[in-house]
Amino acid sequence: MNSKNLQQDPYMPVYSWVIITGAILFGFFLLWRFKFLALILESDQTRLSVLIVGLFACTCLYLGVSSLRLSRYKKILMDWIMDSGNSPPSGPGTEWIREHLLLSQQSQVNDGNHAEALHARLVEKVHRGHNLGWFAVDFLIRLGLSGTVIGFILMLSTVYTLQNEEVSALQELLSSMGAGMQVALYTTLTGISASLLLSIYCKVLDRFADNLVGDIVRQSVLGQRRPGNG
Repeated sequence: MNSKNLQQDPYMPVYSWVIITGAILFGFFLLWRFKFLALILESDQTRLSVLIVGLFACTCLYLGVSSLRLSRYKKILMDWIMDSGNSPPSGPGTEWIREHLLLSQQSQVNDGNHAEALHARLVEKVHRGHNLGWFAVDFLIRLGLSGTVIGFILMLSTVYTLQNEEVSALQELLSSMGAGMQVALYTTLTGISASLLLSIYCKVLDRFADNLVGDIVRQSVLGQRRPGNG
């Protein structure tokens, strides 16, 4: 089989994850250097921003493991192609690849009646490793918006505690309302920023996962056309 279309480095997903993570860490360094992180921690009474950052860090590590998994699958597929693809790839974690190739051959014998179902199954298998990342993208946005609601509740609750109309009471009211507004704005900003960065990770992994699916489908078709397989 011709492997010229599979000459890209199989560890490109890992390299991409490292580059994106390095850029994010540099951004965090700048935020720390200019004391913006300290400002958020001091202003966010609910500590939702800390929770969002913690979940963001955990999801980044999870996506790093997912990128390594994709790279390993790509490497196994490339090694199989370089070995002329005489038999399905072997090794830990390749059961679903072997199963897809065998099912593809059986589908070809049955006039390809299940080709679309097999393709959908392959896409689900390949993308399953980082689907949780897209869930985290949506969850962090919602968590940031919940901070907005909490901030407005804190802001408006001070109105009902106002006992008199003295200047000092009004100043205290404005101060409390400002604190509530800070909670609303900073949690929303943190949630949206974290979800945006995670979506970049997920988009990159989706691209590599789609390329892997295409390579597996291509090799399964070429394998079916080889003499002795048709």
